Amino acid sequence: MLKRLSHFFTDDKIVFVVILLNAVLLCALAFDLDIQTVHILEWLDFGFIIYFLLEAVFKIRESGWQEYIRMGWNRFDFVILVLSMPTIFALLYGNIQESDFSLIFLFRIVRVVRFFKFLKFIPNMEELLAGIRRAFKASVFVVLAFVIFGFVISMISNKIFGEVAPEMFGDPVISFYNIFKVFTIEGWFDVPERIIESAGWTGQEAFWTKIYFIIIVVTGGLFGLSIVNAIFVEEMVRDNNDDLILKIEEMDEKLDKLLQRDSSSQ
Repeated sequence: MLKRLSHFFTDDKIVFVVILLNAVLLCALAFDLDIQTVHILEWLDFGFIIYFLLEAVFKIRESGWQEYIRMGWNRFDFVILVLSMPTIFALLYGNIQESDFSLIFLFRIVRVVRFFKFLKFIPNMEELLAGIRRAFKASVFVVLAFVIFGFVISMISNKIFGEVAPEMFGDPVISFYNIFKVFTIEGWFDVPERIIESAGWTGQEAFWTKIYFIIIVVTGGLFGLSIVNAIFVEEMVRDNNDDLILKIEEMDEKLDKLLQRDSSSQ
């Protein structure tokens, strides 16, 4: 009986289903419901917390505290469980102020973050994570250079367009945000058109404003982001490329041996 109970609280498939059901319940709590329905859902949520608490208890019982806390995923689960505790006290002692409900709801939402632990079941997930770490390390300086470039362009844009379009370039922070929007290319043409319309420019002013943003799109959007993406993707798939090169080299060696055998036999 105890073995079946332990299986119910520690089997990854069952835990996965429970996390999904908890996510559905939390989604329901986000709607504007009547008091009685909210109270029922809150007690159901309390049941989910008890389930996750018993999950930790059974895992600690099976492996011991030291072994349990040594695993990264278990530490992750335990922190999420601790952050969920305020919802228990809020439900048991009641008297939640309206201003406190959003904070309590955030503590509840944290539990759904556990869903990401099941990414470990994705095939070759370890290699994928290793590739992501490599990609971040390789692209950090390129990203930093790209950010500095964007900052310089945003400062220049702030000086040029700050007075005529303060809602987009009134200060360096707003300017940087809008320059980054231009870098993404999506809808970039809306920015110069809004500046021209706001300033009432015609002729040369309008022409050079468009040229200015075309240069930004080409340098920052087409080249800048493309370089960052290329380096990131290259590092992520480097293992696959290395494996492919090794296989090609092995095939070349085998082919050379076969050719040598043929020549010697003749």
